[in-house]
Amino acid sequence: MMRIVTISILVLWSVITFGQSVMDESELALQETFTDLEDALKDPVEVIILDLSSQGLDEIPKSVSRFRNLQILILTDNQISEIPEYVSKLRKLQVLYIDSNNIENLYFNTSDDRNFGNLEEIHAGFNPIKTIPENLKTIELAYIGLAGCKYLKLDEVFRPLSRITTLESLDLSYLNLDTIPWEVTNLIGLRSLNLSANPSLAWDTSLHYLAQNKGIEELILRKNRFYELPKEILYFENLKSLDLKENDKLRFNELFDMLAKMKFLSSLNISNCKMQNLPKGIGKLKVLWDLDISYNEITFLPREIGSVAQLETFDLRHNRIQELPDEFAYLLNLEKLYLSNNPLEYIPEGVENMKDMKYIEVPKKGLEKDVKKSLKTWFSFAKIVYVESEEIVED
Repeated sequence: MMRIVTISILVLWSVITFGQSVMDESELALQETFTDLEDALKDPVEVIILDLSSQGLDEIPKSVSRFRNLQILILTDNQISEIPEYVSKLRKLQVLYIDSNNIENLYFNTSDDRNFGNLEEIHAGFNPIKTIPENLKTIELAYIGLAGCKYLKLDEVFRPLSRITTLESLDLSYLNLDTIPWEVTNLIGLRSLNLSANPSLAWDTSLHYLAQNKGIEELILRKNRFYELPKEILYFENLKSLDLKENDKLRFNELFDMLAKMKFLSSLNISNCKMQNLPKGIGKLKVLWDLDISYNEITFLPREIGSVAQLETFDLRHNRIQELPDEFAYLLNLEKLYLSNNPLEYIPEGVENMKDMKYIEVPKKGLEKDVKKSLKTWFSFAKIVYVESEEIVED
């Protein structure tokens, strides 16, 4: 009996001393975001997410250290020049946004083993960062964002980065790179790499070299002015996700011929690429489950779309589609469908067999009343959202 009482006291003491445990992503999504520091300080124990972005701060307020349960701190778009020692008191901090500030040295005080023990993400893009200290490897980071840090000393930065063995995701966009630093291939845990807006990169040699890292599953290659996708992309044997958004010079027939050779490609983003027709080659992407072709100029979908039978999420927003082909009804695994901002008039009746549908977004105007009534019947368990087109709102 005494043993049980003792354990209970210890558990209670632990809860009082250390507060609530670190939350996962789904739990964090439900938390209130505080944007006013004074308001947050009224009950600091309850503050989990604090957003002080764009508030003209030239330093991180010392009072931030009072938020012992803080797990997301957003300081984007200020004039902060350093990360002070007292930030290390935020023992539950998981995500830190310090992008678009005046930070030159990405230094974190790790003198105490408990410092930054839960920190997983550092968003440090668009800062005048020059170097990265060696001690950053002592933090078990999963993500580092260095987008637009144009003053980076490339011969000094990537060596300490390559020693962060826990790193899974790295953002090197907007850096005007000529080639991929060799140290990146040493990041054996790397799963996602963002190389957007590096149009001068020697893609053939860089991708060939980078593909030696067999763990990479996602490449983000937005705004790179591709006419054709470098054939070296095929060397990424385990690539599952490819983001080509805002590459409006792509030759799409050739693109889909190459994509068809990727055995594991399950997520594809070719939005905002000025695409006028979705090539018939789309039907060859048999394992695709997430497709984003929004913000293009597509007028119709080919019948071959019905062959992409594994598709679960399909984003068609902001195109010029008037009707969906009857073969669209073959997409029986669809769960989320986005059709808003299209002059849509016809939806084939066969879609009523899409029993897994959870969310569908359609234009508010254009569809006949009987079609809207049918949608409610067909998707009785789904959330149906009618969206007013941007053009009509502007009028």
